[in-house]
Amino acid sequence: MGGGAFLINDGDGYFELVDSIYFDCGFAPISGEYIDNNNYIDIYGRHQSSDPHKENIAIIYNYGLTKFDSIKIFFLYEDCFSIDKYTSGDVNGDGFADLLFAYNIGHQWGIIYNNGIGNFSAPVYFDLDYPPLDIACADLNDDGRSDVVITDYIIEVYFSTETGFEQQLLGYAIPWSSSYKIIPSDFDIDGDIDVIITAKSNSNHSNVYMFENLGHNEFYEHDYFEFTPFCSYAKIADFNNDSLPDIVFIADDNSGLFIYNNMGDFQLELNQFIPIENDALLQRLTCNDFDNNNYNDIAFVKGYWGATSSKLEILFNNGKGSFVDDPVSIIEKEEKQKNILSCYPNPFTDKTTISINLNKNEKIKLEIYDIQGKLIRTFIDDKPHAGVYKTIWTGKDLNGKEVKAGIYFVRLILGRNIYSQKLVFSK
Repeated sequence: MGGGAFLINDGDGYFELVDSIYFDCGFAPISGEYIDNNNYIDIYGRHQSSDPHKENIAIIYNYGLTKFDSIKIFFLYEDCFSIDKYTSGDVNGDGFADLLFAYNIGHQWGIIYNNGIGNFSAPVYFDLDYPPLDIACADLNDDGRSDVVITDYIIEVYFSTETGFEQQLLGYAIPWSSSYKIIPSDFDIDGDIDVIITAKSNSNHSNVYMFENLGHNEFYEHDYFEFTPFCSYAKIADFNNDSLPDIVFIADDNSGLFIYNNMGDFQLELNQFIPIENDALLQRLTCNDFDNNNYNDIAFVKGYWGATSSKLEILFNNGKGSFVDDPVSIIEKEEKQKNILSCYPNPFTDKTTISINLNKNEKIKLEIYDIQGKLIRTFIDDKPHAGVYKTIWTGKDLNGKEVKAGIYFVRLILGRNIYSQKLVFSK
């Protein structure tokens, strides 16, 4: 069994439930795409058939009336088990989005071609020498056709041409990683789509593989970026409005989100860790400017084990390096103060002063986390006065033991707002 909810944004970051849908069989995961020619985004995804021996793909058509009740189901495989990697793109250059899938157990990928008026071709299958773990589509050579990127530890591109596909090896990732995610993106903002791949290594590391698009079907493989801890899912978006797309990761232990800034020349640097109340499984996330303040926000779903419901949460980007619970367009009308949270010196060797600017008497809660998302120290003051509030951290944890040198995060909870600051402790 499965279902879904449809929420409409009022333009300021507040959402209203307008429709829901129920399936006798499961329907996950889902994606959106302009599948027909009416300029409304439709929804597609894996349809778990009542027949366990069949695998289908389903499309929910959107006619702009907030009623999502037109569903078509297309058969993909007989005696197939769980295809959950789907993507879309105009592979044949006819102006309509085709649907693609990867079949890990069957060592195949495939396409159903779209004629733009609700009809699709029979599936076309392509054999692989390895079990694909992800598939993505993008026009990599600017010829009007979406090309196909497929990965296990082998990373390949299938360039779409008028006569078929031209296969090209991009490179290799570290083998035996437990998951891969392909994210096509113009990572160096030069007008060409690069290939970015994130992977969760079995050696307790996460890796980012970056292939720079040089044009003319040529790519340059940069040194891969490795960091800890495990991260299970990622999205690319520009969070600081420097035009360079950054990367946000879900921590594999569901403790929160890691944001790595794009420093240019395919270099990444940790920007911040955003702790999330660890009471549920953090599922797929997406990024967009939900409250129209010109900064990308982060939305994700928290699923609860054994429960029949999930919870949508949104972290709103205030453009000052922090994410808050309420839409920023509303907050900025009520709150004019600047430089809410600061730490000096930073980096520090023996102590740092944490300063908070308050415009009213309000309860303060300060938390310090390490890079793994572990809570190190908590400071609470129930009755601070308006003005500048200061406290000192000497680099010690809750038990009075000095922490190791490294990166830490100060998290300020001020009413319903959350601010964070990166700290570097060096000895």
